[in-house]
Amino acid sequence: MTVTKKPAGKAGKAGKTKSSPKTSPSSAKSRPAGAASKKGKAEEMTSGEDSSRGGTLIVVESPTKARTLTRILGPGYKVKASVGHLKDLPASRIGVDLENGYELEFEVSKGKKNVLDEIRQAARGAREIYLASDPDREGEAIAYHIASELEGLKKPIRRVLVHELTPRGIAQALEHPGEIDLHKVDAQKARRALDRIVGYSLSPLLWDRVRRGLSAGRVQSVAVRLVCDRENEINAFVAVEYWTILQSFHPLSSGRVGDHFEAKLDRIAGKKAEIGTQEEADAVLRRLAEETFKIGSLAADEKKRQPSPPLTTSRLQQDGARRFRFPAKKTMQLAQKLYEGIELPGQGQTGLITYMRTDSVRLAPEAQEMARDYIRRNYPNGLPPKSPAYRNKKGIQDAHEAIRPTDVSRTPASLASVLDRDLLRVYQLVWQSFVESQMLPARYLQTTVTVEGDREDTFRATGRRMLDPGFLAVRGEGQSKAKKGDEEESEGAEEEESELPLLHEGEGVAISGPPDASQHFTQPPPRFNEASLIRELEEKGIGRPSTYATIMTTIIDREYVEKRENRFYPTELGQTVNRLLVDSFPDLLNVAFTARMEEELDAVEEGDKVYRDAVDDFYRPFSAELGRAKGGGMTNLKAKSEPTEIPCPVCQTLMVKKWGRHGAYLACGNYPECKTTRNIVQTESGLAPEVLPEAPGEVCATCGKAMVVRKGRFGTFLACSDYPACKTTRPWPPKEKDETPVPLPADIPPCPACGGSMVVKTGRFGRFLSCANYPKCKTTRPLPTGIHCTRPGCDGEILPRRGKRGIFYGCSRYPECDRTYPGRPVARACPSCGHAFLVEKKSAGKTSLACPEKDCEYEAPEGEEPGITA
Repeated sequence: MTVTKKPAGKAGKAGKTKSSPKTSPSSAKSRPAGAASKKGKAEEMTSGEDSSRGGTLIVVESPTKARTLTRILGPGYKVKASVGHLKDLPASRIGVDLENGYELEFEVSKGKKNVLDEIRQAARGAREIYLASDPDREGEAIAYHIASELEGLKKPIRRVLVHELTPRGIAQALEHPGEIDLHKVDAQKARRALDRIVGYSLSPLLWDRVRRGLSAGRVQSVAVRLVCDRENEINAFVAVEYWTILQSFHPLSSGRVGDHFEAKLDRIAGKKAEIGTQEEADAVLRRLAEETFKIGSLAADEKKRQPSPPLTTSRLQQDGARRFRFPAKKTMQLAQKLYEGIELPGQGQTGLITYMRTDSVRLAPEAQEMARDYIRRNYPNGLPPKSPAYRNKKGIQDAHEAIRPTDVSRTPASLASVLDRDLLRVYQLVWQSFVESQMLPARYLQTTVTVEGDREDTFRATGRRMLDPGFLAVRGEGQSKAKKGDEEESEGAEEEESELPLLHEGEGVAISGPPDASQHFTQPPPRFNEASLIRELEEKGIGRPSTYATIMTTIIDREYVEKRENRFYPTELGQTVNRLLVDSFPDLLNVAFTARMEEELDAVEEGDKVYRDAVDDFYRPFSAELGRAKGGGMTNLKAKSEPTEIPCPVCQTLMVKKWGRHGAYLACGNYPECKTTRNIVQTESGLAPEVLPEAPGEVCATCGKAMVVRKGRFGTFLACSDYPACKTTRPWPPKEKDETPVPLPADIPPCPACGGSMVVKTGRFGRFLSCANYPKCKTTRPLPTGIHCTRPGCDGEILPRRGKRGIFYGCSRYPECDRTYPGRPVARACPSCGHAFLVEKKSAGKTSLACPEKDCEYEAPEGEEPGITA
């Protein structure tokens, strides 16, 4: 396969590339390899034979995937890893030519030149090249950039899509090579262009108007808006009181113990039961106490609970967050490991699941048959007459089938001794979802009964009995309800219902015990957690499942939201930035507009829209909003002061809220006469100045006032509570060791600079000698060990020294003597060879003593005391 889009530059040179959309084909997504296609690739793969013209080079993304392919393919193939993208837009500039059709300027990524050189060198010795990067937009772009660098070699370059890293999956991929899908490449470029335009336009604006270090993104900013909007809904919510009444009954005709059942009051005097206060509830209870009741109606219906479709990327992330509290990023990392391959005893590196970035619920026919065969052998009563068919959502990308195990016979139980706890959990999700999706639904008999009073007051009760567990047999028949601890987002979570006793219409029932009248209040919508926010993004068409993990991480790292009890809370910074962006960029932060842009990117991938038009549809309205914001449309918080009702703790003047490099803070309104400032904290009643905790027993050495704990760039420290009048500070918390300078014995030479005595102090790299007259004299020396160098004719001493890799020990006569030791010397002679001292050796978190002589292999038994230095 050759790539029809000709990027600038020659093979052999890793330089900059102007990527233009003009040469993209418009008539076809991809073209078959034709006569160039490899024949009998599966046979060659298993035989491992190599042609005299050179072997086959396969380029993948990750080293793990490369190892798995190498094990399966054998010596006839050379597999190299690109380790992600080889080329990207420049970090120092936007890299999008806004005046010339939005051409992108790609260059070899930092640190990737050696990787590209290795791939190019391997390609020169190969007779053919297969690009097997991941089968998605990003993988297609990686393949395209590699092909652009290898094109000048005049070797056949083919694109293969490996959906599962198994011998069968790899053989199928090699038997059906194709060409790089240029429409998919254009869709990835369009996404990069849009994200780069937004990021490189808005971030400097936020730095100028709010504070440095902030960022905005086309999708992340909308995600922050969803969190902020939900918080506003919660704050505006007004709870409404309501009451419910439950009553236990038992049939008058039954003498069986346990035939009682509980029903909920449904109607009062024939109208829907609506009880708003305790007074109303008490009146209803008095009314009910005067009534007699009978069974009014009975209805029994068979209900089915359908299994969920096999997993997509979005549902995998949601289930990982809901069931295991995994961040989306962690779930995807674990799934990536399962896809790329796990070392199995006797089988080597083996891919356990299919490709994990997919929107489709479709399964290949052979996968369905594999599941049916397993179900037939293990759950014969749950096997349907034919495989269930699941419908994909409108507009999704159906390039890959749903996430499933590569071999269903590898049950989670069989891999329990191989996979670690978290990998096993994710594999269990994939395996169980796949098997359940191909089974019969669970069937229940649901019975609804009404209990009628003689004053038209009606209670209602519902019970159900399982008829056939269907797919629930995989979990165990008793797990028909959601497990305790599942959150409210749990799919299929149902209110617990017990089976009703045998009842007959018209028979009388008696009250069993007092009624249960309970007070409730309506609840605001819950704050988002990762599972519900991902579901909200997916339902609204914002972003793509492959980007959700990055979005979750970014909005937390940027301090726009914070997690408390697994829920997203917007920070004050997040609320402020969101408010500024919504006011200045209504289209960018508009959910419908963002969803429409995702549809346009999908249209580019399908070949229904060209790259330039998709980017232009976004950039034109965005550039107009950007111009208005830069011209004064966006508030400059740095130049703004908001009055507060908080008095200055020093002069009692009302403080004002300002913004600085670290965010919002309080400053005295009497500045510059009073320079008092305070950090701001969020409390239940609103913003308040941070109350600095006092350090018990710590007083200022200068003025005698209490010391308080403050936070700075390098952590906590103690500062005088009378700041800014007194600016005394010292480290906090105190070191575990006594930091009081300790005088050395009299035989230690005095300070060579001033003649003063030397004392021991502790710094970033440990203990050292310092002149006692510091800071007038700043002389320092390494702390002596008392161990002399063993090189013949050398009178130096072994001293600690600092290098690139930390502390090591060397002779004080350096450079005349270059003896060095990686560990601390210990004054204990080697019992094997008689060397004058041993050195500490650290391995796996444990310390032992070893002889430094190369020809001596003595090492003290593990746990032996290291001895005492002189």
